[in-house]
Amino acid sequence: MRISGGIIGLRTLEVVLGGLFFYAGLQKVLHPYEFAEAVLAYRLLPESLVGLATAGLPWAEIAAGLCLVAGLKPRSCLLLLAGLVAAFLIVILITMARGLKIDCGCGLFFQRQVGLAAVLEDAVLFIWAAGLYWWELSRSEKCGPGSIAQTAP
Repeated sequence: MRISGGIIGLRTLEVVLGGLFFYAGLQKVLHPYEFAEAVLAYRLLPESLVGLATAGLPWAEIAAGLCLVAGLKPRSCLLLLAGLVAAFLIVILITMARGLKIDCGCGLFFQRQVGLAAVLEDAVLFIWAAGLYWWELSRSEKCGPGSIAQTAP
């Protein structure tokens, strides 16, 4: 049995993606009022649900990111992260169509308004998570769940 360089590279991509979501979720937890203001600014949720969204979303990002970094249930983590990013992408597109000029509330390295940059970032994150999910799915079918080794040709 051997571990290929491709598997190490793909596992590195999982760790980086997990780290990004862990960091983004942590920023939202550390700055809950700013995140709540960003969610309110989208004007898509009733005020009674804003607290639930601002309390739950960051912890989902943190848990999925941390588990992905640790290699725990990677397919579940990737599916959750792809779903979150798809939802964020839809929300950003709706907000752009409505003409709102608001901060995206993404929680990454800098603040920016909803716009093309946020759409492109979310599209890349979605393709990244979905691609890794399909890789994990095909790998588990070939080697069995949880295996990082491949048999030598």
